[in-house]
Amino acid sequence: MNIRQLFYCVYDPENFHCVHFVILAAKVIFGKDYTPCFLGLTGPLQESIKTSRNTVHRNKHIKKPKDGCIVLMTYLDQSSHVGLFFQGRIFHLIERGPQRITVEQANSIFSRIRYYEPNLSLPELSQQERS
Repeated sequence: MNIRQLFYCVYDPENFHCVHFVILAAKVIFGKDYTPCFLGLTGPLQESIKTSRNTVHRNKHIKKPKDGCIVLMTYLDQSSHVGLFFQGRIFHLIERGPQRITVEQANSIFSRIRYYEPNLSLPELSQQERS
């Protein structure tokens, strides 16, 4: 798969949402498996509500975005969304399809934006994650 094919990904809240997209995009663009960064968050969107907390605990917070970092975004209603930083833009999947937006554009859409360096090691699951 090449990067152009990522623009044809279709959002599905049960089978392919923003977390799945970030994992696939990281594989295609960087040749890395980001699955360990999102343990427990690849099920249907209804079951993946803990995106923010788990991403915060599992990955290293960084102040400025850099290629390959995970971008965690919070909507005004406090729901979470995730994207991948690539070539100065946030690559993410929404219901209308994949987008590459600037940080400035994201600032007008989201109430909070945080950046995380992916932790690609597979640490033991915490008691909370096993439940």
